[in-house]
Amino acid sequence: MNALQKLYLVSHPMRISRYGAHTSLSTAERVEIVDVLREMLSTALSLLAQIRRGQQHLHTVSFLPIQQLFHRLVRANVAYADFLAARIADLGGHAEKTALYRLNDIREPRCFAESIQSICRATRRLRAANALLRDYCECAIANKDNASKRLFTECAQRNAQFIALIEDNLTQPM
Repeated sequence: MNALQKLYLVSHPMRISRYGAHTSLSTAERVEIVDVLREMLSTALSLLAQIRRGQQHLHTVSFLPIQQLFHRLVRANVAYADFLAARIADLGGHAEKTALYRLNDIREPRCFAESIQSICRATRRLRAANALLRDYCECAIANKDNASKRLFTECAQRNAQFIALIEDNLTQPM
């Protein structure tokens, strides 16, 4: 790669995207989608704070499968937040994960049951966002925009997998 190509890559970071949706969508559409993804990221980081609070409540519990469950949820949540931040960057947006996490990580004295209720509320918000992503995907299909369709499909699938993990392990009645 010659120096001119390297300069182009550095000076135009939005041009390099995993999907190409940054060129197939209008600026207004990208801004709207970035806002939705940022809201999802904020919800995911709020969930992470709640899961970590639940984990703190359970640090003295000697039942190993419960502790492993919360460790698995934390890992999945971090991976999901990284995925959302990368998609926001793909569309030319900026997501400051650490600042959002610090906002959500305010230490509030909550009991374990309140943490679980907050997790349920955040999961419902993510489920609503998943419906919105499916609507965007249908619009992309109607417009024959394969790049955006791939983006929305992958976002909806990752969101659905994350929701299923939470619902299957925490929010089911016992």
